[in-house]
Amino acid sequence: MLHRSFAGAVHDEADNATKRMTALLEATPTAAGLRIGMTNDWGSPTGFTYTLNFVAEAEVLEDDERIELPTRAVLFVERKALWAGEGGLLGATLDLDSNFNLVVSHKGADAPGSR
Repeated sequence: MLHRSFAGAVHDEADNATKRMTALLEATPTAAGLRIGMTNDWGSPTGFTYTLNFVAEAEVLEDDERIELPTRAVLFVERKALWAGEGGLLGATLDLDSNFNLVVSHKGADAPGSR
């Protein structure tokens, strides 16, 4: 498992997402963290959709990317979500909207986004 520490937010979106993820985890103390995953969705422009779910310690996968946020909340990212071609999360900015929907802004101005 890769392990990273997110030392500080560089964008307002990161601060916002960190606060909302922390609030979700505080409301669910049995969760070890949140996991961002990916499922096939042939109706979307990229052919997949991102998911955000609670994950228990026993459900953490060995190849999950583990990111510790400044609030000590933990975000796990499925390996396939990082490397899914041009639509992968590598280099993307993540946010959670007011309804806790995951919003992904891909790198590159003309890359498609996903909700």
